[in-house]
Amino acid sequence: MAHEILVTLTRGNLEESHHYGAYAVYKDGAVVRSRGDIATPYYMRSAAKPIQALAVVESGAPDRFEFTDKELALVVGSHNGAPRHARAAKSMLRKIGVGDELLRCGGHRPLSPAVYEDYVRRGITYGRLEDNCSGKHAGMIGAAKALDADPATYHMPEHPVQQQNRANIALLAGIDSEDIPIGVDGCGVPAFGVPVAAVARAAAVFASPDELPGGIAMAARRIADVMCAHPDMVAGEDRFDTRIMRATEGRLISKEGAEGVQFIGLRGQHTGIAVKIHDGAARAAKAVAAALLVDLGIVTLQEISHIYPREVYSREGAVVGEIKVRL
Repeated sequence: MAHEILVTLTRGNLEESHHYGAYAVYKDGAVVRSRGDIATPYYMRSAAKPIQALAVVESGAPDRFEFTDKELALVVGSHNGAPRHARAAKSMLRKIGVGDELLRCGGHRPLSPAVYEDYVRRGITYGRLEDNCSGKHAGMIGAAKALDADPATYHMPEHPVQQQNRANIALLAGIDSEDIPIGVDGCGVPAFGVPVAAVARAAAVFASPDELPGGIAMAARRIADVMCAHPDMVAGEDRFDTRIMRATEGRLISKEGAEGVQFIGLRGQHTGIAVKIHDGAARAAKAVAAALLVDLGIVTLQEISHIYPREVYSREGAVVGEIKVRL
């Protein structure tokens, strides 16, 4: 299928940028709306984290190691690296009985500019615990320990935790696990290639898991519950996922992925939305997701006007252009 323009940025009277991509809306067993190439696999990146958290819950790790609900929400998170996020990751590792040297996520400057500037101002050094994936990795280490598997190799594709992740993604997406291309994510664990249509299906099934086997359905509900109860642990105060889950008061779960991916499941409505922007622009992915939520009548523009990116600003805050979504 040909790539299609989903977002156009204007500045003054000119169209300055175009973002090509694809989206799919899956409802009650079928794709009911889409644009672009929804059949070619793209890596889900961190949009897979809710599904990756299933293996953590299924292993029994959260109960064995007494993770709090906030800590379990961090397992799903691409968090800001704020002190509360780092503390939660460290707490999980302490309960598991390992140190942060076992984390294979690496480390990077906090995703939030405000958090980063605060660390620089106070002379705080950031590392593995502040990495946006530290919660996911801590959860995977806990799952490995709960399964009596090697916690030091939890990030390897052949590890039981990663094999379960691949199987769970295949189950929810409705595809064969052998058809899922495997890459390496930025944090070092496997990245899973899934078509946009199948990602939308996975979002729908995750958020309305009544047709899944009992254990995995309970795990999905538990994860969705903690995401909605603690959206600040999933991202941060200035981030789309946190703000959209707060604005909708538990009606949906939202998880971004790197390179312009967005995963949204409407709880109890058997509906999922997936977005992929080909040039990786996060701003465009969020604009498409927000526009779809409004156009489908899931939220009103008034509810999310503070989140929906629709304008281009100068550095002094003047409106100098528009972000136009083509649904």
